[in-house]
Amino acid sequence: MISDARSRFEAALAQQLPHETRNAARHYLAQEEEAGRWRVVARSVRALPEGGLGLKPVRVALLASFSIDFIADALLATGLAHGVRVIPYFSGFAQYSQELLNPESALYAFKPDVVILAIEGEQLLPRLYREGVLPPSGKLDSATTEPWVAEAMGVIDPLIAAFRRHSEALLLIHDLVPPCWPGLGILDGRQGPGEVEVIHAVHGALKRRAREQRGVHVVGYAALVARLGASQWYDQRMAHLAKAPIAARLLPHLAGEYVKYFRALVGLTRKCLVTDLDNTLWGGIIGEDGVQGIRLGADYPGSAYLAYQRALLQLHDRGILLAIASKNNLAEVETVFREHPAMLLRPDHFVRQEIHWQPKSLSLRAIAQGLDIGLEHMVFVDDNPAECAEVEAALPMVTVIPFPAARPEEAAAALFGPGWFDGLVLSVEDRDRADLYRQRDRAEALKAESGSLEGYLYGLEMRVEIVPVGAATLARAAQLTQKTNQFNLTTRRHSEEEVARRSADPDWLVRCVRVVDRFGDNGVVGLVMAQRLADGNTLEIETLLLSCRVIGRTIETAMLADLCQQAVAMKTGRILGRFIPTARNAPAQALFVEHGFTPLPVSGPEASSGESLWEWDLTTRGGIVTPPWITRSGVDHGRADQTTDGGFSQP
Repeated sequence: MISDARSRFEAALAQQLPHETRNAARHYLAQEEEAGRWRVVARSVRALPEGGLGLKPVRVALLASFSIDFIADALLATGLAHGVRVIPYFSGFAQYSQELLNPESALYAFKPDVVILAIEGEQLLPRLYREGVLPPSGKLDSATTEPWVAEAMGVIDPLIAAFRRHSEALLLIHDLVPPCWPGLGILDGRQGPGEVEVIHAVHGALKRRAREQRGVHVVGYAALVARLGASQWYDQRMAHLAKAPIAARLLPHLAGEYVKYFRALVGLTRKCLVTDLDNTLWGGIIGEDGVQGIRLGADYPGSAYLAYQRALLQLHDRGILLAIASKNNLAEVETVFREHPAMLLRPDHFVRQEIHWQPKSLSLRAIAQGLDIGLEHMVFVDDNPAECAEVEAALPMVTVIPFPAARPEEAAAALFGPGWFDGLVLSVEDRDRADLYRQRDRAEALKAESGSLEGYLYGLEMRVEIVPVGAATLARAAQLTQKTNQFNLTTRRHSEEEVARRSADPDWLVRCVRVVDRFGDNGVVGLVMAQRLADGNTLEIETLLLSCRVIGRTIETAMLADLCQQAVAMKTGRILGRFIPTARNAPAQALFVEHGFTPLPVSGPEASSGESLWEWDLTTRGGIVTPPWITRSGVDHGRADQTTDGGFSQP
């Protein structure tokens, strides 16, 4: 018998409704009693045409010291539920060294976007896991962990180095699960470094190496196993029979960890959390229980709601925008924030508050419009199933997390578990995002007060710095390609490694844009990447993007003016630009028209998709002029050294 959850998934799939299908897939995959659900969803993914359901394709190579092929269904199904079309490649059993070290291997022919290197501790440090720290001599090998770390990194380092020579893909490396039964038992670590201490030291070395290498991340495999329990995670019988040590029913959890990275890579990280108040931010209903009657404080269940508030504070500190959508009386809510002694969150933690009696979906629309972000970048948390259902039906692109009202202590896990807010980089702009939006609000207030658009632009007192991307701005530049959707000509996503390679290539122009106005420093908000073509006379724009916070200030004109100057310095006389339409980048569509570029004919698949091609002839038309209300600093009229830091001046 087909369940209701499966029926809803298959109905949404049949109608090719992207957001509804993803939501239905998540609900269906959460039905633990249906063992075959991963296979059902994976089969649907395999049947999809290229570009089906608007899924973002990610080519993933899995290299493991064990049989990891069994994860395929879970990986495809989880990917669909999170907006990603996973295209997998599996190497042969324990063939990771051969694949990574051989530049002619099938791995590199596959051209992955992400490579996962999963080596179990027993294969990386076999002597430690099989014999323990105490060898047959009965004496400890060393008073330090250094020999063990050297042994482990002696395997890992050459693999990373070889990989980086041949690929710009994201590299994910598993950390190690400590031995479940240390050879010395309760004396592990008593007489010298024990097995657990050795593994922690190896973890530290892996983390350091990841910090030193662009585009390398350490997957918290040990933490995942600890959350679920090692005794449940490992299937010792299958480990011996098929070299498949992970229990099949737990593979979806590992797939979920991987998909967090894929989602961040293709720009699907959520930017804003919208929370309800009653029975969510605190226990009880303020209109019925009063300020002193709500449950919030040191004792359960009030302590559980405090834990949820702490989780929101953590998100706020990571740069996630917080907002409120509550059916309530504003005056009573303000009283709680002002008078309740246990409140951790304050009104200034929230960039928008929609407190009234209208449907929550209207509140979410208003918040998205006020922040100028897409609804697909929002997460909504509410304890009321009816409110969750209303939002999911009206706004299927919004991610809905039901607050676990019966067990509020599980709220933080519900919030953090899926990794909706996880990104590959935490930049200065991320940490300051709430303040940056407040700066934008002040700028919008100035716009409303100004008598004309020109007066508003002059009143902003903008200083725009456009300089080469360097070490200090590399991570932010890559992040902008992964997260910017509205003013983005091509929406092509790039890793740090790829941006770095282009920055070092004399045929590439890679420059980032910082904007300072009278209200403060907006940070790095724009990026241009352009390539000198083989004819030597053409500079083609591959990426031109601008953060939504500064759209409408003519900064794009200053970017084009700088591009013209750099093109002349590179001895090119022609600039080509391309616009590739998506569901979200309409604000960038008129860029070339408004600046007088000449349209060129487009044919084939590009024409049918609405793609357009544009030309600017520098030899006959000269350069584009920076608007008079913008002061450009950091201008370098010669060819800049692309390998240096941007050298942004302080405001």
